[in-house]
Amino acid sequence: MLPSERRRRLLARLDEEGPLAVPDLSAELRVSPATVRRDLRALASAGRLRRVRGGALPARSDMAVAEPLYEEKLRRHTGEKAAIAREAVRRLRDGDVVAMDSGSTTGALAAEMRRFEDLTIITTDLKIALMLADEPTFDVIVVGGSVRTGLYSLVGPLAERALVDLGAHIAFIGADAIDVGKGVTNASLAEVAVKRALLRCARTGVLLADHGKFDRVSLAEVAPLSGFHEVITDAGIAADTASRYRAAGANLTLAHLEDRT
Repeated sequence: MLPSERRRRLLARLDEEGPLAVPDLSAELRVSPATVRRDLRALASAGRLRRVRGGALPARSDMAVAEPLYEEKLRRHTGEKAAIAREAVRRLRDGDVVAMDSGSTTGALAAEMRRFEDLTIITTDLKIALMLADEPTFDVIVVGGSVRTGLYSLVGPLAERALVDLGAHIAFIGADAIDVGKGVTNASLAEVAVKRALLRCARTGVLLADHGKFDRVSLAEVAPLSGFHEVITDAGIAADTASRYRAAGANLTLAHLEDRT
């Protein structure tokens, strides 16, 4: 396929479907990721699209694509994340295989998981892996991939392929943003692909998100709300907001700050 034809197809798909991810385009067009990136750079230079890490956006887009670094995430809603973690850990029992997404809320859950004696943890988060690696009766599996600077998460085709061969009882997934209509969205196209793979490898998918993530939309869709068996947030969410999400079909559980049982 000539470069001009590839680029016409890229622009047509961008117009029809929105944000583009390099791995998806590489597979669809049967060319290397380097070739896709070269095409995207050329189109961006011509003003036909907007380049972002891992893919591209339409030339005009008012979507927020910034993602805070890990240390900044740790400082936000710390009490709420701890409450969510205490609620989430109740879904586990010894012997479970647990898939864990990267992030500060899943990191809080990892700290709570130390109460168990026998767990297998599959994670895309280097911080979580290090936190649990010294637990003598835990089996910690870290998928391969590229490390996102300042975020300690593993992304890319290696991570996605590894998750295809793994199976878990339950997956805990974080989110950058949640919306009734748009579902769960994330600022990183690379993270989106890995989050989807984590969901596919588990029998049950549980979304963990503090109340500040609701009624927001980020760059790319991870999954609709119906893609999760349960959504655990904190009791700081407004009552009318919780009602709207429940009316939309979300199985919403509220974690209370004072609940330490």
